[in-house]
Amino acid sequence: MPHGRPGVVYFARNSAMGDTADIPRTGNRVTFQDEYCFVCGKLNPIGLKLRFAYDRENRRATAEVTFGPEHQGWDGVVHGGILASVLDDVMAHSILTTDNLPITTKISVVYRKPVRVGETLHLEGTVEHLKSRTAVARATAYVVQDPGSDARDVRVEAEGTYYLDKPRGADKG
Repeated sequence: MPHGRPGVVYFARNSAMGDTADIPRTGNRVTFQDEYCFVCGKLNPIGLKLRFAYDRENRRATAEVTFGPEHQGWDGVVHGGILASVLDDVMAHSILTTDNLPITTKISVVYRKPVRVGETLHLEGTVEHLKSRTAVARATAYVVQDPGSDARDVRVEAEGTYYLDKPRGADKG
């Protein structure tokens, strides 16, 4: 993590990101308090508090989540916006395995099947392409029907493009 306050992640500002007037920043660096992230923040009282596992070699992040009735849209079905949020986060966390700090610029979500409240959803994000200032990642959200099987029941898929704070191979100082 770059220097600064503990728990604050910094992102460089780039004109390619478009209008950045409303993005929180200190000087010319975009900031956010990751402890209060809705998806992974430990201190967010209404957050999901997901914990990610990292595979640096395969540039992958994984997590599991079981949604409650407070996360539903239609009766018994998890809200699509919350599903998009967890997929965005698992993709961003996969990019963290490359020692880059991602900020979402575009996300595309395909809802294949409903996710029911109470189902355990497995999330997997993988970096597909990494350039000096951008990355593309993909994510899958699936349910395992039979714990003894490798069969995945894919419910939601996503692809995202991310602006990178620190280009690949840059000094860590």
